[in-house]
Amino acid sequence: MKRSISSALALTLGLAVSAAVAVSAFAQKDQGAPAASPAASHARSRQSAGADGSGASEGNERDSFRSGSLSISATPKTNPGTVKEEKLPEIEVDSSNVRSIPKTSVQPIRNSRRELKLTSDLPADSLAEKLTDAESETVPVWRPAFASQGFRGARLDAFAVSPDQSVLAIAERTGTFNGPNGTRIVLVNTSNWQVIRVFTTGRMLKKLAFVPGSATLAAIAFPQLALKQDFGLATFDLAAGKEQEFLPLSFPFNEKIAPEDVALLAMRERIVCSGFFGSTVFCIHLPVAKDAEVPFHTFETVSPASALAVTPDGKTLAAASLKAIEYFDLNPAAKYRRKSITSLDLGWKPVDIHFLNGAQTDFLLCPAYRDDSPPVFVHSSAKESLDGRSAGFAIPMGQTGQIGVAFKVKGRIDAVDPATLEAADSVILEQLRPATAGDTAFVFYLDAIRAFCVIDTNGNCFAAGKPEGEKRWQKRIIWNGGAAKK
Repeated sequence: MKRSISSALALTLGLAVSAAVAVSAFAQKDQGAPAASPAASHARSRQSAGADGSGASEGNERDSFRSGSLSISATPKTNPGTVKEEKLPEIEVDSSNVRSIPKTSVQPIRNSRRELKLTSDLPADSLAEKLTDAESETVPVWRPAFASQGFRGARLDAFAVSPDQSVLAIAERTGTFNGPNGTRIVLVNTSNWQVIRVFTTGRMLKKLAFVPGSATLAAIAFPQLALKQDFGLATFDLAAGKEQEFLPLSFPFNEKIAPEDVALLAMRERIVCSGFFGSTVFCIHLPVAKDAEVPFHTFETVSPASALAVTPDGKTLAAASLKAIEYFDLNPAAKYRRKSITSLDLGWKPVDIHFLNGAQTDFLLCPAYRDDSPPVFVHSSAKESLDGRSAGFAIPMGQTGQIGVAFKVKGRIDAVDPATLEAADSVILEQLRPATAGDTAFVFYLDAIRAFCVIDTNGNCFAAGKPEGEKRWQKRIIWNGGAAKK
């Protein structure tokens, strides 16, 4: 939209307007030029996402417009008094499910002797302790919003648990059903299930991963043309509650890629992601070099890798696809040389890989819930299907040495003995009371309370396990989602 400014106003503004126009013209030239390379696009995308939901640099311009500031630009052969302002679509952020309350109003979770324990002592130097503001007089309270437009359920797109298990991160989608969308990041202390921090970004996040040894969260952001947002990798400073870096991966994005087919793995010194640009795997070394001509390294797999893991010795990256599992040398000097490859020919894309018995030849692969296939155990190239179909999670059970396998059907979870591949124990979540509606969306095993922690598609969060000395499984609600109970 163009607006003419009268000559009288131009005279009144004088040199101030001229200076503003010149500065804005330079900024517009920098932001509006087409990306010549991923590295150039990366250099233009280093503006942080604010805690107000703005996200990318375009989102920051939009916030500035709403506060009353104008973006002024000038082009050759144009009257210097002409101004131009561009308003991108709004991301609607409904904050009705988030509020702050005084710390003195918090009701702690009570544990009784024969009940499943929900709380635990917070270890010293844990990530949760580092992120908690001890001086704040208020604490945030959040419950998942329940959506009924297009689908029924909580709009929770991604989850991650910190390496020390003290923080649970949840990505809740903001915006309307038809977009554009942003993300509300919720950090929960798993020792008492209180929310530590809530902040928003204008990016649509589909995968989360904690960077070990830091207060950094990595995320894969899907593109949004309406907001001029690239596909890429974002990192967030959890202590500050804002975006730290954004690395655009400026290649043709396949719109048909499902989020569960995309893999994200964070290590102390690098972040690896795959599954979205054909067979190309991207590796970003940390910290990201400010002036790097190419801020990432790439290598190829035989088929798009949908699951990534590090072998037990920590020296090798394993990339699993429907055709094979491939091993790549993590030594930077080796430039991610392929060390070996094992043919799989599964017929489905694995979404989870877990190594067993400390050997890189023994591992468990799980299919997505949408695939009516059993999980597969691989031992020295020999494959064996486990009992059960549509398994979405392989869950390390800490000190027990067992591996939990979560199935979609009736919310079944098996505790599998890696030595015998037999289910040492099993639970059907649908049979536990109190009843909740919704399929399993995320599950992890919390060592401190010796229980599986489950979030379902309706936003309910609960724990399932056996209290010490008890033989029967119990279920306790941590929080209720927005949907009505059965």
